[in-house]
Amino acid sequence: MRNLRSFFLKQQLEPKLVKAYLEWAELVDSFKGYVEDGELDYTAEELKDFEPEEVALLTPRRTELLYRLADLRVESINDLAKKVRRDVKNVYPDLEALRKFGFVRLSKRKGRALTPETLVKEITFLIH
Repeated sequence: MRNLRSFFLKQQLEPKLVKAYLEWAELVDSFKGYVEDGELDYTAEELKDFEPEEVALLTPRRTELLYRLADLRVESINDLAKKVRRDVKNVYPDLEALRKFGFVRLSKRKGRALTPETLVKEITFLIH
């Protein structure tokens, strides 16, 4: 690790390579913890650039739906609509928009209906 640090400080390594190495090391460390304790504690961070028009699609109703989906256990889109007391005709397009953002996945399990699930635990917006 000292050699890596000295190469980095001398600008002999690209920052992207160092970041990739550090992410890999964190994943390996998390896997070792999983093997020992049975729990995987790893967070992947992803940065995305959105245009203002795209961010405008993240309406308060969609944000609320994302929060509720993170808290609820649902079997289908219909089940989610019932639990949030909204019409499924409005919930589905909102889920599709959240899916395009990469915040939600719609999975089909064994011929069953589409099941929505959150893919994010935290979303941070940086405005510059």
